[in-house]
Amino acid sequence: AMDYNHLMNNFGKREALLALALTVLVIFLVGYKHFVMGYTMTSVTSEPGYQVALKVDVKGNGREVSIRWPLPMQTARQSIRREENESGPFRFQLDGDRRARWISPNFTGEKTLYYRFFAQTQAESFKLKSGPIETPEDYSKLADYLEPTEQIQSEDPEIESLAWRLIPPEISWSEGLRQVYEFVLDEIEFKAVRGPTDAVTALQVSSASCNGKNRLFIALLRARGIPARLCKGLILENTSKRTSHAWTEIFVVDKWIPFCPTNGYFAEIPENYLELSKEDSPLFRHSKYIGFDWSWIVETQVGQMKDAVMVNAHNPLNFLFYWVSLEDFNISLNLIMVILMIPVAATAVSFSRNIVGLVTFGTFMPALIAVSFLETGFFIGSVFFILVMFLSTLVNFALLKLRLLHIPRLVIMLTVVVGTIMLVSVTLVRTGLAEGAAISLFPIAILSLTSERLTQTISEDGWFEAFKRISTTFVVAAICYALIGQKFMQLLIIAYPELLLINIAINLLIGSWHGLRLTEHLRFKTILQP
Repeated sequence: AMDYNHLMNNFGKREALLALALTVLVIFLVGYKHFVMGYTMTSVTSEPGYQVALKVDVKGNGREVSIRWPLPMQTARQSIRREENESGPFRFQLDGDRRARWISPNFTGEKTLYYRFFAQTQAESFKLKSGPIETPEDYSKLADYLEPTEQIQSEDPEIESLAWRLIPPEISWSEGLRQVYEFVLDEIEFKAVRGPTDAVTALQVSSASCNGKNRLFIALLRARGIPARLCKGLILENTSKRTSHAWTEIFVVDKWIPFCPTNGYFAEIPENYLELSKEDSPLFRHSKYIGFDWSWIVETQVGQMKDAVMVNAHNPLNFLFYWVSLEDFNISLNLIMVILMIPVAATAVSFSRNIVGLVTFGTFMPALIAVSFLETGFFIGSVFFILVMFLSTLVNFALLKLRLLHIPRLVIMLTVVVGTIMLVSVTLVRTGLAEGAAISLFPIAILSLTSERLTQTISEDGWFEAFKRISTTFVVAAICYALIGQKFMQLLIIAYPELLLINIAINLLIGSWHGLRLTEHLRFKTILQP
């Protein structure tokens, strides 16, 4: 306790309070985005897709518990793999129609059920037939999709009248479907409401959720003899949610074609629509007298870092949204990532210098070198680092003998270093090491490190001291790279950019430190021992 109190007394109290307040703010922002808004991180893998989990919380009181839920279908556009079921004391059943059921005859207590799977989906678009709308030849197989239901009142006079106005006789498929689609899309306002909304109600109040909009869409089509059905599923996005989605499929000539008059997809279905059911019935059912809650947890897996940024960029409270606009001006993602990672690497340098007591060339030069390694990779970057150290030393010593002024000498050294690095880069690329082309930061970053200080240290303090400092610089740069080069760190900052404020909190503490550095404890351990 005494050691802890002594340690904390080395920090300024005012600065510590500010750092604590800033940390609490960051925790609140991250917690709000994660737990309230449902943010999740994105994964960059060699197999793009979606890792999905259905989470069901059940609380029983000794009675029978039964839960029915449709699982995602295997279709030409969506592949479901790596399915895992975690049901504990519940018996799990899965029938041929991909309907799952969890059963327990007399469950008491609380249990969380999980059903996890990996989904790969594709977007599809269709070209509509240009000829006039025709009644399907095989009416018997499509009868269920032409009849009115309790929720889809296609025989209602008001709906029939509107259907004939929107789809008059002899109109083509594309024109007729477009007019009905645009009416539901534009004239029926989307409004999230609890409970089901039927077609007549949606028409009368001119607003509905996705279910009500699509029921009206289907009712208008059935009133004109066009088979249509409701589809239910999930919009796959990097979040956790308690909502499903509905859209429509229309039988045109010989195939079912998807439409979504809620989100604006005409004769197409986007890549992130996951299909669960083709019935106008509750998506799930469960026995009465139980505690019941559920949510979908979706984690997007993409193949490139750019895709990871795009997944989270459109979420509220994420300033990376502005990069989407900057992209139009050829502002690269690599530049954005470099800018985001510099404060993280600089904090590592700040800690190593002020708390540990490591002496490097340049205040933040190790951080800049570490950011350069993001472009080249650690191995190629290390090769360039050693090469430039050796080359700049030789060139600088040669130029000192000519007694040139400082700035002209730097320009000459810059030219020699850049030319040599370009030559080595081309050689590496031709030998199959494509990473050798990524040297955009090295000429300037390394030049500022090697211009005067290396040769000056050799001249004033000897080769040993120069070697020690250059080695320390490289070690600190390697530590910085180990921190910022992790995909997890980059994806974490992409999902929660406000975490960068933690750098300010940490440096408030580091800046108020007035105790001995770690290396000073080692140097003066004999004196400090009592």
